[in-house]
Amino acid sequence: MKRHVRSMVLAGLVSAGLVAMMAGAAAQQPAPGQPPAAGAGRGNLASRFTGKIEVGTTTGTNMSRIRFEAGARTNWHVHTAGQLLLVEEGRGRLQELGSDIVDIPVGQPVLTKPNLLHWHGAAPDQAALQFSVYSGDLEWKEAVTDDQYLGKAKR
Repeated sequence: MKRHVRSMVLAGLVSAGLVAMMAGAAAQQPAPGQPPAAGAGRGNLASRFTGKIEVGTTTGTNMSRIRFEAGARTNWHVHTAGQLLLVEEGRGRLQELGSDIVDIPVGQPVLTKPNLLHWHGAAPDQAALQFSVYSGDLEWKEAVTDDQYLGKAKR
């Protein structure tokens, strides 16, 4: 059951990305009676949408899937445009600077704030598979100490 829910959530995220790409193509469709723009040729997607839409660029978007062993985590880091995390398996863990450590269950998407120092990984007693999407710049900082990871010390 959990695997089915996880698959549905992931499929939803992928579908949203595909819809965004399709919407971008639709937004570039010529007005009725106008010739297609140079380089057009993806077909007529405009008939698949209702209402006015606007799609931003996905250039520079990074996606990864990281498997963390129990207790494993990233270094402290910052994303200039935030980061979307989704735990697909196990139990994840996240801490943003100045906040408490949060456990992330399977299927619960988390959006980290732009330009806010944070780390993420697996819970101490359980591995985690995390799907990550971010754009903008990524700046790595120092390692998260064991005491920080266990909530015994602040950064």
